[in-house]
Amino acid sequence: MWAQAGPSAAATSVNDTSYVTCGGKPLTSRTVRSDVLASPDGKRRAYAEVEATVIHPEKTPGYTGPLCVNNSRLFVAGEDGRYKLVFLQEPTDVEAGNSLRVVDWSEDGRSLLVELTQWQYESPGVTRSPMVYNTLATIFQQPDIAHVLDKHFGLECASDLHVLGFLPEGKIAIETKPLTPEAEEVLGVQSCSKKKSEWALTIGSESLAPLSETAKISHYAKSEAGPK
Repeated sequence: MWAQAGPSAAATSVNDTSYVTCGGKPLTSRTVRSDVLASPDGKRRAYAEVEATVIHPEKTPGYTGPLCVNNSRLFVAGEDGRYKLVFLQEPTDVEAGNSLRVVDWSEDGRSLLVELTQWQYESPGVTRSPMVYNTLATIFQQPDIAHVLDKHFGLECASDLHVLGFLPEGKIAIETKPLTPEAEEVLGVQSCSKKKSEWALTIGSESLAPLSETAKISHYAKSEAGPK
């Protein structure tokens, strides 16, 4: 979705927008913003903004959902320096919590790698998945991580996943860890493996391959202070 947009006035700049909540008691609404990541050629920039909002049941008759809900936004600027909202993740009844982390730009500066995190408040575990934004085609590629894991391991399973960065030939490096016993019980699925592992993910074919010890995870973007 495209719209002329700028940062929220109440946003507070932080480095990590991978997991943003309303905090502990008392719950507090807040908006946090990542630093800007500039592409290697300096032509494009991006940042994420995550808004966690407290819900007051006394003001919403009949409401029985979570007391905090999230909206996450991704802003990208081209050579003209004008930021546009290119992605918005809204809360759902199944996963009211969400966050976005800008991971890196590709070497040619045309693709942006982002990690989307989703969770349900009051429940253990989170779901993370990579997204790649093609700035020329203005489209996102988002693999079905559950399908990728099921296909590779040959059974219905899940993992604690983290997005690491770009690999050669446009592949994505990810890390998987076993779920906690509590998460396995609540989700009703077993961990895909019992040890931490690193993988090369090919988005087009939604396939995994073990990441060799000599593989190099590249980081091309340059971090800058966020927009005022």
